[in-house]
Formats: sequence, C-alpha cells, structure tokens
Amino acid sequence: MKTHKISIFKKLEFSTSFIRKEMWLSGIFLGIVIFLLWCWVYGRTSIFAWQTPLSYGGDAWLVLGFAKAYMDADIFPVAYKWVAHLNAPFSANWNDYPLTEEFIFASMGWLGKVMGLFAAANFMVLLAHLLAGLSFWYVGRELKYRPAFVFAGAILFAFSHYIVCRSLPHIVLSYYWHVPLILLVSWWAYSSTTIQTKSRKWLVAVAVAVISGTLNPYYTGMFLQFLGFAVLLHLARKQYHLISFPLLMLGLTLGSFLIMNGDTLSYSWLFGKNPSAVTRILGELELYALKIPDLIFPPAYHRWHAWAQYGQNHYFLPRMIKGEMESSYLGIMGLIGLAWLAGAALYRLLQGRLQLIPVHAWQFLWVLLYSLVGGINLLLGTFGFILFRGTNRYSIVILAIVLLFLVRQLSRKCPDKWVLPLALGVVIIGLWDQLPPKVSDIQIQQTSGFLKSDRNFAKELEAQMLQSTMIFQLPVIAFPEYGTFKQMADYEHLRPYLFTQHLHYSYGTNKGRSDADWQMELSKLTPTEMATKLESYGFGAVMINRKGFEDKGVKLISELFNTNRPVLSDNGELISIRLNPAVTTISPTVYSNGWSGYEGDHRWAVSKRAEINLWNNGNIPKSVTIEFSLNTLKPRNVKIGINDKILQNASLGISGVAVNLKLNNIILEPGQNTFFIETDTLPELPGNGDPRKISFGISNFVIKEN
Repeated sequence: MKTHKISIFKKLEFSTSFIRKEMWLSGIFLGIVIFLLWCWVYGRTSIFAWQTPLSYGGDAWLVLGFAKAYMDADIFPVAYKWVAHLNAPFSANWNDYPLTEEFIFASMGWLGKVMGLFAAANFMVLLAHLLAGLSFWYVGRELKYRPAFVFAGAILFAFSHYIVCRSLPHIVLSYYWHVPLILLVSWWAYSSTTIQTKSRKWLVAVAVAVISGTLNPYYTGMFLQFLGFAVLLHLARKQYHLISFPLLMLGLTLGSFLIMNGDTLSYSWLFGKNPSAVTRILGELELYALKIPDLIFPPAYHRWHAWAQYGQNHYFLPRMIKGEMESSYLGIMGLIGLAWLAGAALYRLLQGRLQLIPVHAWQFLWVLLYSLVGGINLLLGTFGFILFRGTNRYSIVILAIVLLFLVRQLSRKCPDKWVLPLALGVVIIGLWDQLPPKVSDIQIQQTSGFLKSDRNFAKELEAQMLQSTMIFQLPVIAFPEYGTFKQMADYEHLRPYLFTQHLHYSYGTNKGRSDADWQMELSKLTPTEMATKLESYGFGAVMINRKGFEDKGVKLISELFNTNRPVLSDNGELISIRLNPAVTTISPTVYSNGWSGYEGDHRWAVSKRAEINLWNNGNIPKSVTIEFSLNTLKPRNVKIGINDKILQNASLGISGVAVNLKLNNIILEPGQNTFFIETDTLPELPGNGDPRKISFGISNFVIKEN
C-alpha cells in the first residue's frame, strides 16, 4: 500500500513537472512566432532595415525626442525634467507634461546608447507585441483554458489592429500588454474566495497593480474602476472581509501612479498650475469617444476589399465626427467573441438567471457605457472631470474581454479531435484579417532617405559649429501638441536634435510658463533686427523650416543673405544660416511666475506677486538700467525689487493710465536674478468678460547695460 502511494506521488510530481516545462516551452515558442511574424510584416529582416524606424514623422518625432533626452542623460525617470539641449539659451522645462510611462522612453533611450536610437525604437515596438502575446498566454493558462486556443488568442492579441495603428507614434498606447492581467486580477477581486497574503495569486496581483500605475493612465483608470466595483460588490454582499484585497490593489495602483507623476504634481504645487501645457476641452470627449461602428468596420487597406469599401463609403468618409478613426476595429475573431458573449448574456438574462451572466459581459457593458459617445465619460466631463478624452482607446480592453471569452468557450465546447484544426483556423483567419500590408523594401528605403537627409544636415551643421552652439529655430512653434503649421507638421523642429550631441536648440519647452514667449516677440522683428538680437543672446545660427512659411521662407532667407551671413547647410526643407555670436552675451527676459501670456504689447499679472528672470552670463556683477510701464484696473500700491531687495515703491492710481518707471544702476549678480513686482491688493475679475483675475499690467520692459 505504501509503495502504491509513493508511485502515485511520483506520477503527480512527473505530471506537474511536465506541465511546467510545456508551459515554458509553449511560451518561448509563442515569443519566437510573434518575433518572426513581426519582422516579416514590418520588413525588419536586415541590419539596414532595423536601423530605420517604423515611423518618422508627427508624434513619432515626439517619441524619439523623449527617448533622445534619456539617451543623452538630460533627464531621468521620476525626477524633475530639464532638457539642456532644448529651449536655448535656457533648458527646456518638461515638468508640466505628465509622463506616467517614463520607463518606456527611458528604456528606448538607454538601449539607444547601445544599438542606436532608431533600432531601439523598433525593438520597443516589437517588445510591446511580445508582451501583449505573452500576457494573454499567461492569463489563459492561469485560467486553465486549452493551450491550443490560448496560443491562438495570444497571437491575435499580439497583432491586434489597435497596436498596428498605434505603433511607434502612440507607443504608450501600444503597451497594453497588462490589460489581460488587470482583467484577471479584477476577476480574483470579484471572487468570494479569500486571496491568501503572499500566496502566488497575491504576489501576481501586487505586481500587476504596481505595474499598472506605471503605464498608460487610460488602462490604469479602467483597472481602478473595475476594482471599485469589486469593493461595491462585497459591500452589497456584506462580505466585508473580502474588501481588503481590492482596496489594497487600489492603493498600490494609485501609489505607483502618484510616484510616476510625482515630479509633475510637485512642480505644479510649487510653481502653480500650467493649464496650457496639456489642453483638454469638453468637446474632445465627444470627438474622440468610442463609436460602435468603429468596432465593426475595418480600415481601408483591409484584405476583404468589399467590406472595407463598404465601411469607407457608408461610415468613415461621410462621418461627421471624425476623431481617431480606424484603430478600434475588433477583427473577425473579436467580433465573433463579442457576438457569442452578447448571445450568452442575453440567454441568461431571459432565463432570469443573472448570476450566470459571464463577468465578461458586465465588464464589456460598463466599458461600452463609459466610453460611448454621450456616455458616462462625457457626463463626468460636464462636471469638470476632463481627463480621458480618447475613450475609443478602450476598444483594446473590449478586445481583451471578448477574446478571453472566446477562448474560454472554445475550450469548453470544442471536441478534442477538433481542437488543433480549429485553433489553427482561428490563427489563419485572424492573421489574414488583422495583419497590415507587408512593409516593402521601397518604403523602408524612402524612410531611410528622409533620415539620411536630416542626418547629413544636422551633422554638417554640428561640424561647422563650436561645441554647445545655440541654434534659433523658425518659425517659432509652441511645444507640445501644437498641430500643423502651414505645411509644417507638429514636432518637426525635433528633427535635427535627434542627430546631434553638442548643439542646443531654441525649440522644445512646455508652453504656458512664459519662458519661450521672448521667441515669439523676437520673431516679429525684421530679419536684420532679429539676427542682431540673437547674436547678442549668443546664438550661432538660425535654422529655418521652409514648410512653415507661405513663400517657403524665400523673403526671410534673402534678407538674411543681405546681411552677409553665410548658409551653413541646406537639405531642401531645412536651411541654417550662420550668425556671429557676441563675445559678451545677455539673455532674453523671461516672465516666470505670476504672469498671464503675452498679449501683443503687454501682459497681466494674475497674482499678487509676479516675477521676471534676468540673467547675467558673465562671472562678475554688472550694472544695468531697467525701464518699463505699469498699468492697473484699480488703485493699488506696488513694491519693486530684485533678489528679495526692495528697489522702489510706486502707486498706481488711475485705470488705463500707465506709470513709466526707470531704475538706474541695478546690479545683476552672475547667473539668474529674480526681478519682482508685488502688490498689496488681490487680483480680481476685470469685468469685461475676461475670466482671469488680474492685478497689474506691464509693457515696454527694456534692460540696458550701463
């Protein structure tokens, strides 16, 4: 009898060991299949192709620019972000732009040091596909679905139409790999079974919660909503002992999110909010919301031409609200899973057996109600909660739900002899449906040619310039999210930055802090005046993007030629013209804390104290004269000073009548000096429809060296 028990234990041990090895081997095989498919579809089968990024334009420039800042060690995750190579003559302030997904860009930049920036960008996109497939595979195996169907579902999830559309330009959305995991953890949270502390499930859930807080807020937000429903569910059931698990997951996710955004949040708390850095308006919640036909109709390039053309003619082309189109398509298998889920839920509903409706159906219903045009997200937006503007992006959560349901049902319903043929059919049909047209060698060469032109331009410029030379870029464009300007796409000013190491560019600081307003004011000068002013600031060249001018910059360039300033390099779109930087330089005036934006010839203070940063680039103090005019809407007294030293008191008495002030022999210490104006009266609404509360206005601010 004892020998028989030992034999059973040995068989169980062998069986467990075999299953573990099979899981590891099938996971490795899945990764190899995804890798080979990705390389084939995107034509990355040579070193030359790998050194050419999947995308080079628009938001891809922004992604590459973020990675370049990490590659140059200008910035680090979770720390304040000052980019030394941008916003010359200062450093670019990126502290107002929330970057929860910092480790994606940081990893791309750190890998770029080893394999080159563009190869690293391609690898990070590949990694997004790999992680998506492996995550789905893990969840399916954890739920004990049939391995063949799990493998098929993982392949389709790794090559969703969503990731094909998002790819490198929206890489933070492409990293949706944890979505199946957050679904799994939410299902554990709904369960009436206690999750034992430090058990394997508990450890997996903790890891998923922490990771979720470091990735895209859209997915984080939905995870928090699912966990919130778990808390409400246990409260309704009076299962109070089960609430601690979802509450812990909520706390870990929020804590991780706050850590990743600590730099942005603390900077805003210390220096005031900057609503201009990331603009969101209520109308965008409708524009970029989910529309049900988006889930059904394929993109124009789809292999089923008749269905694709039908969608274009009857929906996409005549559609009034465009938004983010053609990224939400679920695919044939996703739609089959959705239809099956809807049918199963409706059947149980008609039976009156609500407890048997799959959890997938409840989660799908919530995501739909939350994301749909005119849905819950828009309702929240009407009360000021405008955060998730692009709820069409929740289509990937829907896809994860319906694919997992499809795999579950196939695992339960399919006879053994049909498992492998059916799984193979799912893969073949799904990939035929979801894979984009293969990227050709000609397309790769075209992108590479564009890259080569920019690289040659930037390297020639860097070779002719001294180290740390500052380049002023025209036209002056705000950063980020400015949009197209003339024929110039957003983020085009980052193009030369991607290829140089020692040059500093004027573009690239967060809009709304006034530290780049001087650029707009300067760009309004005549070319000769502008060049002279830039030379006094220490700039060594002007770079002109011809696409940003109606006449392709012909007038501006010709006038700069007349000043005998030579062309340094020209690639047809970008042209750089040499300047002669002054030996002793001054810095532009920067309106820092407490000011509104520039309004043509003046600006208003929006607090009791407003500051202007003045720089002395020398090593010894220097004497200057400061002249300016102050205005007010109501009588007030002001104190004027520098570096906490009061220089003068003034009374502003008559609305609309400016007081001209002149401060002689003001000493600027080496480095930054803070010039301030402080009033004894709180800012208030002007009463003319302007929503700002303002105190005093300033104009004609001039500094002259003595």
